[in-house]
Amino acid sequence: MNSEPSFEESSNIFYTESNQLQNVIGTTTKSEKLTISEIVQTYYQVMKVSSISKLLKESFKWSTDPKHQELIHKIHDVQKQIAEEFDIKLHPIIVSQLTDSIQRHTDNLQSLAKETSQKSKEVIETEANQYKELRELMSTKEFVIQYENGLKDD
Repeated sequence: MNSEPSFEESSNIFYTESNQLQNVIGTTTKSEKLTISEIVQTYYQVMKVSSISKLLKESFKWSTDPKHQELIHKIHDVQKQIAEEFDIKLHPIIVSQLTDSIQRHTDNLQSLAKETSQKSKEVIETEANQYKELRELMSTKEFVIQYENGLKDD
């Protein structure tokens, strides 16, 4: 029994995931401010489609079958879309947005630290939440920078 997916299954997976990527990029482009989960979802989808694309392109690059050639052409189009719409346009915006958010959180925490020596329970809870948000933002930025470093390696 062959455990490898058929050409039809492979191309269906690619088309499904690349359509989902187009939806995610469209939503991300229209959004003024992205949540951390939206950012992570966007990057995972880009990485998933990029990985599938590389695998399929490698598998069918020597094939002369017109169906395979059509898929290779679509893969090329999707890779171009990722490079032009995501890597060049969206990625720098997301990095900038994360950097600005981290700076705002850091500034807020510094001003809260200076305000009072005797802190109420509410102020302590607010600080704790802001530190938690700051850690999440910094982790997300590190994840995004790892993607960027992967671009430089390609």
